[in-house]
Amino acid sequence: MSNLNDIKLIKLIKAGDIGAFAQLIDKYQHMAYTLANSIVKNKQEAEEVTQDAFYKAYKALDKFKGDAEFSTWLYRIIYNTAISKMRGRKAETSDLDNKEVEKQETLSFSDNLNRLEQKERKVILKKALSKLKEQDAFIIILYYYKEQSIEEIEQATGLSKSNVKIKLHRGRKQLQKELETLLQDELKSFI
Repeated sequence: MSNLNDIKLIKLIKAGDIGAFAQLIDKYQHMAYTLANSIVKNKQEAEEVTQDAFYKAYKALDKFKGDAEFSTWLYRIIYNTAISKMRGRKAETSDLDNKEVEKQETLSFSDNLNRLEQKERKVILKKALSKLKEQDAFIIILYYYKEQSIEEIEQATGLSKSNVKIKLHRGRKQLQKELETLLQDELKSFI
């Protein structure tokens, strides 16, 4: 159903309705940024990659045939743009200590505790993902967060089906190892 809506929007865009492209951006910008950030591991560069990918998608929209879902086609553009960004990078930098301060309203103690636990889980997962190879992190995010099939990931990355499965398996094992290490370090810091 989502793909049908995308196809309608694409027809509108090709007919000259630029506002329809804004709807596609709204729909996919968060996941596009997440995927870009999983590869470049830098907030500002991920924003640049996301913007560049949407621009490239807009310019190449006539080449979209509809064989795959629009999201898969877009993720392929994001992936290629991010990889190009990595190749062009002179000195590797990473932003592991991304501290975003958020104003919180006065809530009950349990609500604040729940929020803290969720935020800490996200931080730990983000740190663990950042330690994976770029392509492995990208595949894990597509598979688990975006719930893409192996075939869709195959189309998005250009890898063979067996290679996607291998990278997914290795990525899961490495993610588990990184999470165990991070959680052990966290536990030691409390003791």
